[in-house]
Amino acid sequence: SMAAEGAPFWIDMVKPRLQLQGEVGFTGSKLSFFGMMGHIIKTEGVTGLYQGVTPAVARHIPYTGFRAIGYEYIRKFFCGENVTNAPFYAKAISGMTAGAVGQAIAVPCDLIKVRMQGDGRLVAAGKLDKPRYTGLMDAFVKIKAQEGVAGFYKGATPAIQRAALVNLGELTTYDSAKTIIVENLGLSRDDLRCHLLSAFCSGFVASLCSTPADVAKSRIMNQKPGPNGELMYKGTFHCWAITVKDEGFLALYKGFFPGWFRLAPWQLVFWVTYERLRIVTGIGSFK
Repeated sequence: SMAAEGAPFWIDMVKPRLQLQGEVGFTGSKLSFFGMMGHIIKTEGVTGLYQGVTPAVARHIPYTGFRAIGYEYIRKFFCGENVTNAPFYAKAISGMTAGAVGQAIAVPCDLIKVRMQGDGRLVAAGKLDKPRYTGLMDAFVKIKAQEGVAGFYKGATPAIQRAALVNLGELTTYDSAKTIIVENLGLSRDDLRCHLLSAFCSGFVASLCSTPADVAKSRIMNQKPGPNGELMYKGTFHCWAITVKDEGFLALYKGFFPGWFRLAPWQLVFWVTYERLRIVTGIGSFK
């Protein structure tokens, strides 16, 4: 998961910048994916595409460590021993539960990642003199000192909601697609082609399910109190309501294509390496 996160991270850097375009207080031209990527390189250098990569990679130690392993145990609880023939809704509940719990553990790293990604935009716009944090540990120290422990969990609700939806797409879709592919295409569950096809399906559905929650998460985690001391967004549904009112329904899907563009290789790298490691170590492929 750490390798899968690091390789396409530059895409994940562009995505939240696209999602932050158009909100109240935004100034400047709205850019396309490649326009935004070029703007980041021009104003922040090539390294600007990798701001926040350290907390992003660190996040996957607790997050994917729990959800990937925990899913099979949670699925057994909801589905019983015959997991391959379990109904979709039971697998969906299992995937969403595993993702939500894993994200609840990893929220502090996610918060730091989102803030580090957003700081470059604020510096380029002249709203910050310099990025707030120099690295992962510096962020932990400053947030603890300035906002207390509760500061690490700002935006936790949309982040957990997004993770539940992502894993509805990732774990549940991969699980269900793999069963369908084995039954209809005659491929073995250990076949690399089966893993690749299942991962492709997983990435698309995960992006489709999670993008609205991802937009809310990016905006809530990046927001700062206004002149009156109040925050613009009170929660996920409030953020969605304001976004749709000001920017239209499709604004909830800002960053969908770069999100899918990122999740597709992420899923391929993760599932193929995860499946290979399971087979090599004698655990057996994901069932």
